[in-house]
Amino acid sequence: MALVIKGSTSGQVTIDVPSEAGTRAINFPAVSGNVLTDGSALPAIDGSALTGLSGGITQADIWRLTTNVTSDTGGVSNFERADDGVTGKVGSGVNFSNPYFSFNETGIYMIESMVTFVPTDDNDNINWVTVAYNSATSSSDTLTTATGGDPIISAYSTCFYDVTSTTNSKLYFQALSIGSGSYIQGDTNENLTCVSFIRLGDT
Repeated sequence: MALVIKGSTSGQVTIDVPSEAGTRAINFPAVSGNVLTDGSALPAIDGSALTGLSGGITQADIWRLTTNVTSDTGGVSNFERADDGVTGKVGSGVNFSNPYFSFNETGIYMIESMVTFVPTDDNDNINWVTVAYNSATSSSDTLTTATGGDPIISAYSTCFYDVTSTTNSKLYFQALSIGSGSYIQGDTNENLTCVSFIRLGDT
């Protein structure tokens, strides 16, 4: 048996029950409102009632080595933000104050390095080291190392860094085991050696 609801002037709505045993119920809330009709639009939603959702990537930045590094250094200093006409960043990016990178937003960051090594022989294995530094405790933590040997080679490294403080959580890079005549290649016009910082989510 079907329930037929007729309009005040014309038209009607038919509600039919399923052809199976059992009892079904339709409960209407005790509020006023309009029933959506074909072609009608949903009301605008501002998301204020939604919680626990990530806003996606809010920070992404890339920096390059501007000149060659020809000797060991505890903190690489010759960086600049990649400034090609088509290179951009997401958010405010990171800050650089020799030799430390600092962050404008806390969160879990993926740190990537692409390094071009130019060693003189097979025995010259140059290291590019990513180091987390807590300025409040003066403590350091080696996160990852990229190593390159003869012949000229580009190496890649990646790690995650939990940035818990925009004041104390910092990062720097070391160049180690550079033999005479060897170097890590940099260029102010292209990313021969570069580092990127991508915020993946909340800490």
